[in-house]
Amino acid sequence: MSANWFFKQYPPSRSMIENDLRLAFWKAGLARVWFSCTKDAPPFECAGFWGDEEFSIAWVPRDYLVLKMDAPNQDLLTAFERALKHKALAAYRNGAGSVVVEWRVKKGDARFHELKASGVADLERLDR
Repeated sequence: MSANWFFKQYPPSRSMIENDLRLAFWKAGLARVWFSCTKDAPPFECAGFWGDEEFSIAWVPRDYLVLKMDAPNQDLLTAFERALKHKALAAYRNGAGSVVVEWRVKKGDARFHELKASGVADLERLDR
């Protein structure tokens, strides 16, 4: 991954986090994306909107990012991969039925095996 915002250690400033994410995603071609920071300490959390699509993200810089959405959305996945400059590790459904997509900087194989052992629904490896 080489997205600057993903590797940045932010101070506790919701406005700074929101602004950096918006600019990075707008630069990646998502003109209608909007972020609202809901947690300004690691793991950072933001609610997001892209047109009519609602989603949320949580991440620890230089470690992982988790995208949650109500239903699969290939366009949103592609947009995140473009903004992160990295393919996602895996997608699955959590206990609430939401679609979860994970990116990992390191230990991707170990995380995938952990997900597989946990029995999450609809697990799919995406980085191969």
